[in-house]
Amino acid sequence: MLDAAALEKKGLHTVTIVWDNFENAARTQARLQDVPDLELVVIPHRQGGETADHQRRKAEAALAAVVGKLVQPI
Repeated sequence: MLDAAALEKKGLHTVTIVWDNFENAARTQARLQDVPDLELVVIPHRQGGETADHQRRKAEAALAAVVGKLVQPI
C-alpha cells in the first residue's frame, strides 16, 4: 500500500491487488496516505480445498480487473 500510495502521489497510476479479508485495512491505509481513491482489485481469500484451477480462475479474473482499471481514463 505504501509503495502504491507513493507512486500515485508522483502521478503514476497504480492498481493494488488485495485479499478480501484485507480490503478494509487497505482502504484505511489509502486514506491515511492521502490517496483515498487508490484503485484496488479485491479477490476472494484462498479457501481450504481449493485447487490450482480455482486459483487460476481467480488470477485470471483479477488480471482482467487490473487491466480494466489501468486503462480507464483518470
